[in-house]
Amino acid sequence: MGRNSRSILFITIAGLAFGVSYPIFAREFDQPVAIINGISIGGVGGFLMAIFEVYVLNPKNRNYSFPVTVIVKTVFYTVLFFFLIIFIKGFVESMAVGQPFLEYIRSDTFQNFLWKEDFDVILIYSLMMVGLIIFSRQMSRKIGPGVLFSFITGRSHEPIEETRIFMFLDLKSSTTIAEKMGAVRYYQLLNDFFFDMTKSIEEGRGTIYRYVGDQVVLTWRMRDPGQNAWCVKTYFNIKRTFGNLKEKYYEKYGFVPEFRAAIHCGKVIRGEIGDIKSQIVFHGEPLFMTGKIEKLCGKLNQELLLSESLKSQMKLPSLLCFQKVPYTVENHSDDLPFTLHTVAEKETV
Repeated sequence: MGRNSRSILFITIAGLAFGVSYPIFAREFDQPVAIINGISIGGVGGFLMAIFEVYVLNPKNRNYSFPVTVIVKTVFYTVLFFFLIIFIKGFVESMAVGQPFLEYIRSDTFQNFLWKEDFDVILIYSLMMVGLIIFSRQMSRKIGPGVLFSFITGRSHEPIEETRIFMFLDLKSSTTIAEKMGAVRYYQLLNDFFFDMTKSIEEGRGTIYRYVGDQVVLTWRMRDPGQNAWCVKTYFNIKRTFGNLKEKYYEKYGFVPEFRAAIHCGKVIRGEIGDIKSQIVFHGEPLFMTGKIEKLCGKLNQELLLSESLKSQMKLPSLLCFQKVPYTVENHSDDLPFTLHTVAEKETV
């Protein structure tokens, strides 16, 4: 299941949970119509919210600050749930009493619900649900997918051993570019650079571990050989993304940024560290070795390098193939205990 599908499922289930909870809190759990209203409003509202979050609002809000994003979304969902509550409650109860929908919502019973009974309470309760889900999603985006859940559940409080893939991807000639552009323009370039590759990373099922200067560190869990190839697919998807955006970068900066990447895998320790500013961190040989491989990209004039250990546990798509890189310990001071490979598209081989 993809990340978007998981997000839609999670938000819909959360909406259902809130919807079922309301008649219980309101002591109406013995009234079938109230339970149907709660399930319908929560389920439909959660699903619509998920669709808007994933496919409509989400791509447009990443350039806005956290509080502005939360406020704008809260206003939008206030209007959405205002009409959704009226429609669902009117539809369900008109069916229950055998009265046409339009006739029922003009009746004294429904007008009393709107102006004298608990319409405002249901709306506020729905907005509390919306606010909590939006806050959780925004915090998750800011600190990384799965990190907030790990903090809340304490899953990473005790260190655990995992087998992971790491990719170090960095901007080529960053020092020269920074000197020519100046600090502020260079920062804007880096921000666009990392921003524009985010979609490819998400689609490639990767997780952004951290940013280090002009470098982003990505990680994936080790799975079966086919799934392990997602890291390579992500690299080529990012290349295609910047190829499609070359006009934007030429117009804004006068060039298209180029990058290189190193990929390695192995066992690491994952755990929560720190008190005032806690983080989920990884420790282990793979991170050190991936850094060494990344330095060799420039020396060997390669845009992508990966280790023999990762190659042996990866099955590439049919359009890609491995190529051994001519590397010997005698010619380089970076002593690596394995052979290096790159990946090429077969059309270009």
